Amino acid sequence: MTIKERQRYIMFKITMESDLFLDQNLILKSIWQSIWRYFGMKEANKIGLWLVDLNVTENYAIIRFSHETKEVIITALTLVQEINGKRVIFSPLKTSGTIKSLKKKLVIT
Repeated sequence: MTIKERQRYIMFKITMESDLFLDQNLILKSIWQSIWRYFGMKEANKIGLWLVDLNVTENYAIIRFSHETKEVIITALTLVQEINGKRVIFSPLKTSGTIKSLKKKLVIT
């Protein structure tokens, strides 16, 4: 019997320069580059990273990843400093096992 891998979700705030256009591909690419640069391929193979939700008007995003790599993802998010030569900051707000509880956090703040 195989054990289903548990997933976790992180909601993070996006602070950026006003003239920077962000889309899903740019965000994922920058996070992956941060993971590869600071942790290498061995850790990158375990992550299973996926961007679940991106809201540029509210400046937040939600990503999904393997529960075993929570610290790696949080560190990689905080180490992203620029995208396309423009300053950007990804600030993790909350980690959860379900998207529903992250959405509740969004309504409260």
